[in-house]
Amino acid sequence: MHSDNEVFGSQNMLAALEHVHDAVVLLDSSQTVIFFNRAAEKLWGYPGVTVFGRRAAEIPLFYTPEQTTESQQTTQLTVITATGEENALSATISYAGGSGNEAPCMIVVHVDQEKITQLSNFDHLTGLPKRRALHQYIDTLIAGDEHARAALFFLDLDHFKDVNDALGYAAGDQVLAEIARRLSTEFSRQAFVSHADSDSFVMVMPDCDVARATAVAQKIQALFRIPFNVADMALNVTVSTGVSLYPEHGVERDMLLKQANHASHQAKAAASGGYMFFHSEMNQVDQERLKLAAALKLAIAGNHLHLHYQPQVWLKNGELYGVEALARWTDPVLGDIPPGKFIALAEETGEIEAIGRWTLHEACRQMAEWRNNKIMVPVVSVNLSPINFYNSSLPQYIGYLLRQFRIPPDCLTIEITEGVMMDKRPETMEVICAVRELGVGLSMDDFGTGFSCLSRLAHLPMTELKIDQSFMRDLNDGSKMKAIATTVVKIGQSLQQTVVAEGVETEQQRSQLCELQCDIAQGYLYSRPLNASALAVWLMSSQPRIEVVV
Repeated sequence: MHSDNEVFGSQNMLAALEHVHDAVVLLDSSQTVIFFNRAAEKLWGYPGVTVFGRRAAEIPLFYTPEQTTESQQTTQLTVITATGEENALSATISYAGGSGNEAPCMIVVHVDQEKITQLSNFDHLTGLPKRRALHQYIDTLIAGDEHARAALFFLDLDHFKDVNDALGYAAGDQVLAEIARRLSTEFSRQAFVSHADSDSFVMVMPDCDVARATAVAQKIQALFRIPFNVADMALNVTVSTGVSLYPEHGVERDMLLKQANHASHQAKAAASGGYMFFHSEMNQVDQERLKLAAALKLAIAGNHLHLHYQPQVWLKNGELYGVEALARWTDPVLGDIPPGKFIALAEETGEIEAIGRWTLHEACRQMAEWRNNKIMVPVVSVNLSPINFYNSSLPQYIGYLLRQFRIPPDCLTIEITEGVMMDKRPETMEVICAVRELGVGLSMDDFGTGFSCLSRLAHLPMTELKIDQSFMRDLNDGSKMKAIATTVVKIGQSLQQTVVAEGVETEQQRSQLCELQCDIAQGYLYSRPLNASALAVWLMSSQPRIEVVV
């Protein structure tokens, strides 16, 4: 009895197929890959060792062709590459010992070398050159003329993940395609425009000095001021651009790209939507960031973070409604690290989920301690990242903490962002609903600052709505901010949700919120965030009267 390998010929034949220009894949009767030649590796982007012994449909390598009674057919086969790109290519499928999808088969994808180069060098979505072609262009440009000048522009999209999370990946792809169109239309005659990564583009402009590079960077910003029409929305997308110059900032390709990338990060940190030229001090900033990331990882592992708690007060009588738990970090060497700095770093380095779980544990432990000491804190709110809700074990973990510390579920509220609310994946909705079914409260944090969807809000089991502190800056009669705050309060009331206003700092703001019949206020008017012992002192001295903290 012959094995599936032998059906296709001798080992000499397989050795010959290894070196042909066409991509050749052999599947056995169970559609498991038993041969994958070098051209196939290049076309699909998978090393052979990663596909051998796996079913083609599970990887997946292609969409299953229509069944046929012929022993051989030539058809259009939709190939799915390792990066998820789909390409319809001519292929011949030969069935051995029979026909149909249950027989061993040889798939030969007819792709000439020019076409393979095209696929490997150009992005399927945007039509722009990919990183490999970018590298080749820069190398050629630098090698061609030792007196050449050039500018590299690294375009890093700001908060692009929020677009994908809120509106879906199809909408994100539309934005990327439109960005590519705008950049190509404006610059393709004078610069090399490439799609280097999922949310970044790189432009290389020959014969470009500082003055010209400045004008180009300003033009890039102007292109992004035009809204993107996606999913029936006028979407504002900004880009932070970093610029490096050849030969001033480096004479090697990788160095120039690195410098431009560093500059884009600094532009983003300074103010999203701007541009910045590389300067030597940025290397020091990058080294400090790496040190900070390493220190943060140690702080999380060593339980060296701590929580402060900011009181939330009923506007009708000044009594305590609850507290919001806020992570703080004091490093023994670096000192106090601002929350905005280390939380953003944790999101970049993948530590944000661990911080969320630690915060949950510590807040529940502290709540149990307060209850044992007869310190009446009705509820503690914990902020969680969208990443936490992508983990299906979150409800089980929260349930475990409630049991471990013996606290009622209504003593805990989880704050989620609008990005989580707009996530349409069923798995995320299941996690949200499972958390609520525990009896834990759910609060929509910073409502109105992102991609709000009222129909989505109505279908989520939320118990609380938080007005972002940015709306507190101008609550005067007739102001747009007051009109928005009024609307948010009415939405919360109509959905029978408690409305919490953040960032309340003045008596005038408190008075305006009372007029709007807002339920809860939180801010420096009542107290700064306090550690647990300081909060206990505040509770004894401040309840139920209102106190302005200077």
